[in-house]
Amino acid sequence: MPADTDVAILGAGLAGLSIASWLVDTIPPHKPAPRVHLLEARQEDTNDRTWCFWDQQPHPFREAISHRWPRWQVQFGNQCVEREDRDHCYSLLSANAMRRSAYTAMATRPEFHVTRGIDVETISPLEDGLHIATSKGELTSKLVIDTRPPTFAMLSSHQGVWQVFRGVEVHCPNHGFSLSTARLMDFQSGFDGVNFVYLLPLDDHRLLAEWTCFHVDKTHPDCQRLLAQQIPSQLTEWLNQRLGNQWSLLRQEMGCLPMMPVVPPSLNSRYLAAGIRGGWMRPATGYMFASCQRGAGNVARQVYQASETGCWQLTPPRLRSATLEWMDKVFLQALRQSPEQVPGWFMQLFRRTSAIEQRLFLGDEPRLGDLLAIMRGLPAGPFLSAAIRLARNA
Repeated sequence: MPADTDVAILGAGLAGLSIASWLVDTIPPHKPAPRVHLLEARQEDTNDRTWCFWDQQPHPFREAISHRWPRWQVQFGNQCVEREDRDHCYSLLSANAMRRSAYTAMATRPEFHVTRGIDVETISPLEDGLHIATSKGELTSKLVIDTRPPTFAMLSSHQGVWQVFRGVEVHCPNHGFSLSTARLMDFQSGFDGVNFVYLLPLDDHRLLAEWTCFHVDKTHPDCQRLLAQQIPSQLTEWLNQRLGNQWSLLRQEMGCLPMMPVVPPSLNSRYLAAGIRGGWMRPATGYMFASCQRGAGNVARQVYQASETGCWQLTPPRLRSATLEWMDKVFLQALRQSPEQVPGWFMQLFRRTSAIEQRLFLGDEPRLGDLLAIMRGLPAGPFLSAAIRLARNA
């Protein structure tokens, strides 16, 4: 690790590698890049995540997308709603593919470096930069972009829920699910919180199935079972009912994400919180990729401008409108008040809105007409009550 650098990116996950990739694309090939150093706590990478999104905006990872589904559906019991948009498919990017793409891009720039197995201990301001104390020594940087997970104190946990999930990629010969359709939500009853199965057919013999729970308490037994070492019984039973005993496990992924507003930490204009720590993940949906790419592109352009002008400072990007942020808070308040009604709300919403309205809203790019369509698609009573309660608690 060098003694100093221009830009220190703390964390080499989706946000950190996206910023680095956008920066490579932003700087003209004939111009030198600022010195960029990524500090990553993990010693090695694992294929432990997938990011899914509607592919409707430019980003550096388009060639790394492995699967696209032109149709998507939501289901609750015998009810099923399906929509289709062949021009903007629901798409999958694996952690391995994202990292390969980012590392390949960074390899074209000798100014970019990654140090692994390093823990950041403190960050403190200097007259002309920031001092970073780590488990492997000290580093001075003109800018620090912090993509580490947020601490609990940064989360507005009283305004949201936790998204706890357990996913399994399984092999099942001739499983029979349509390869053109992603099942976004197959709601399950009989459990605490909001539970659904997310199903993505990868090919004729492979599926990615994920059991997800939205819950106010991540320590609840229903949530902890999803994070245990063994595959939770509810997911095993769901697979057995639909696939018989013909499936075998290929890999797993799990996580616990804060679906709630985040208050990003601030130090000075040389420090920027990014990724989930910066509030980039969409609170009401848990979708991260689209907003992360907009944020990463914005930050990359700021870094390039700083290196060109010598004015080393960053401004947090504004990723969502005030109206969309308010709608998310109202939805989370309603979800906390009446989780048992949520499956019905989603079924009604998907029935009453078009494919384009759904993908633009869920992809963080809604126009005014899309927001109005979403409002009309949801039941007025529960959401009016949630809005009033939110206003009283403000």
